[in-house]
Amino acid sequence: CGTDDQRSDFFAFNDYSWCDPSSFTQSGWDQKVEKFSNYSLPLFLSEYGCITNERKFNEVSALYSDKMTSVYSGGLVYEYAEEGSGYGLVKINGDSVSENSDFSTLADAFSNNKAPSGDGGYQSDGKASECPSKSDTWEVEDFTGQQLPAIPEKAKQYMKDGAGKGPGLDGDGSQNAGSASVSTATPGSGSVTAVASNTATGGSSSSSSSGSSSSSGSASSSASPASAAQSLIAGDLGFAPFACGAVVLFSSLFGAALL
Repeated sequence: CGTDDQRSDFFAFNDYSWCDPSSFTQSGWDQKVEKFSNYSLPLFLSEYGCITNERKFNEVSALYSDKMTSVYSGGLVYEYAEEGSGYGLVKINGDSVSENSDFSTLADAFSNNKAPSGDGGYQSDGKASECPSKSDTWEVEDFTGQQLPAIPEKAKQYMKDGAGKGPGLDGDGSQNAGSASVSTATPGSGSVTAVASNTATGGSSSSSSSGSSSSSGSASSSASPASAAQSLIAGDLGFAPFACGAVVLFSSLFGAALL
């Protein structure tokens, strides 16, 4: 919910509720598809692959069928390399990689259930959900803070045109390739509304900006750009720290002389 620059780009969750032998309805996946059917952003399984019983990966046939592709964008099987938990598809020992039985089972499941062509039947006219009112279970208020970073220009191009041909091992490296793009987003959620000041006292705070205020026990903040930096300036030092330091130094020297 919220404005374009506030909303998530996608939603993913772990789901181990399908444990073979099972089915689309027995596992409850049908209910989840119905629950998420009105989502207007991509959704996928960040982890799946129950090991309670022998893994047959029958859920793959449902995940890539028209029962789910209009809502789910596939998923990630957990996990590639065995780490002692029993979920690994392969075992890695130095430079050696050996396949577990789960590997071929999953490969067969993918082979027998091709990814959908086209867009999978997704909702192209989906709209953002309406944010619920603040409550004890939803402690979120309308965004009133600073502007969010804008998406980098190259990332925009990627989202529009795709990754293209990968450079493989001959490229410059993904973290170093291309030029930097740094800017703030077009205000859709609001601009800067408050900055910290150096008037915080006794754990109490109040914030003033754009005609709104809040208090939570507190600090006070004015909308002056200089005040944030001023709050970091140390106060005047008294004589006490130097006197204590001198006493410690004298005691150390006196003790050393007695040895």
